[in-house]
Amino acid sequence: MKKVIALLLCLSMVGCIFAACGNNDAPETTASVENQTGNGETDAPKEDKIVIMAPPVTASYLENLKVWAKDFQKIYPHLSVEVIETSWGDHNGKLATMAQAGEAPDIAEVSSGAIGTFVEMGVAVDIAPYLSEERLADYDENALNYMTIEDTLYGLPLYLTIQSIGANKGMLESVGADVEKIQTEGWTYEQFLEIIKAGTKENVFGFVFANAGVTASDFINIFGAGAGLDNNFTEDLKYSFTSQNLLDLLKAVEEMTQSGYMPNYGVEAGQRLVMCQTGNAMIFGKAMPLFEANFIQNNAALEANDGSAVENSLKMDYAFLPVPTIGGSEESCYGTVDGLIAMRNNNTTEEHLQNVALFMDYICSGDRIASCMNELYLTPVCQSGRDALVLDEGRDPANLAAASRCIDLVKAPPAGVTAEMTATAKSLMDEVIVPKFQLLLAGESNAEEVYKAICEAAFDAFGEENCVSGKLS
Repeated sequence: MKKVIALLLCLSMVGCIFAACGNNDAPETTASVENQTGNGETDAPKEDKIVIMAPPVTASYLENLKVWAKDFQKIYPHLSVEVIETSWGDHNGKLATMAQAGEAPDIAEVSSGAIGTFVEMGVAVDIAPYLSEERLADYDENALNYMTIEDTLYGLPLYLTIQSIGANKGMLESVGADVEKIQTEGWTYEQFLEIIKAGTKENVFGFVFANAGVTASDFINIFGAGAGLDNNFTEDLKYSFTSQNLLDLLKAVEEMTQSGYMPNYGVEAGQRLVMCQTGNAMIFGKAMPLFEANFIQNNAALEANDGSAVENSLKMDYAFLPVPTIGGSEESCYGTVDGLIAMRNNNTTEEHLQNVALFMDYICSGDRIASCMNELYLTPVCQSGRDALVLDEGRDPANLAAASRCIDLVKAPPAGVTAEMTATAKSLMDEVIVPKFQLLLAGESNAEEVYKAICEAAFDAFGEENCVSGKLS
């Protein structure tokens, strides 16, 4: 992992606005594109259609997919591609419904944390047999590990991203925050609380976080990393969200909402960035390095006065920040891998899976992924993608350094976690932790009550002996 992070850091510090080169390089699978006959001659390859379903990974991703599909067909005329477009809001639900009906797409975008669900359903496919060792070696081992469960590779990574908090840099400095020190050294929850207290004024929250509906899990995961909850399971494979660390996190949330420094209601995902841009919030989450582009574009729109700026927004600089540490925990950062997985459906054959793997590899590598990462302000997790990058200047060097530092703080999930464990942890998050957390936000429950309910549900799901008690070491 250190080797991967070193590559990421090296590229990030040079610059992170990427422009992709245009070529139609096509990876190879373990099988020939042509069908061999018994006498050594070749038959014309059979026509086949590949179906991919994806949300808007970037603003132009879905349109790019259609272009890449056409480019792919120019190389392999017998293979056509159908793109099913979804929104972030309906993607997971639609995918689960189709999978249960035996009508899953051949390829689907998923977060690494959701792979276990589809493994349990029996629709996720081991793709390793359909890709050559040379092609698999193109991808960073750490990123592939996120797409692997019980030593089985179910897909290819699109990107490794970090999720944290961001802020109006000028507003932070106006209340006495040493932004440079926070970005380079981190900060504690107590320091964070003093800053958001100073930033809370009439019609201005010191801190907002998108936590309406299922987005509440983002807060728990991102701030949970600051509380020592780096992953759902510890190295000895015990469920971690029953530890004292979770109670420390819940008490911090209770304090922030009751003090008025943070809204005591659900904030929609689209609101939190706008609230910062309009001056109604100083610090916001979740935030990623790419949000710097939003601020740059909005500042340009305000300067041009062309009506395209966020309504009532102000000109401001963006600061990407680490999450504060809670309860004396070691500093950490929440990182995720999103990727593409192969899925089995009513029409799946071995020959078809060879074609599926061929296209999946094509769009996850080379100039295709470099183009995608250009929009996300991220570094590709495959060597062919990094080779296709054209680095440019333009990023705030302090934000670059902060993002690179946070990447170094990401802790990958432990080995040995099973698909069943992953699926159970996800169910607990969606069905127990998120609803109880929302009651806490609204003041309808307290930290102790929420913690007790979560522990009881976890003990039922995993067995008390398989759950952490006390403080995580």
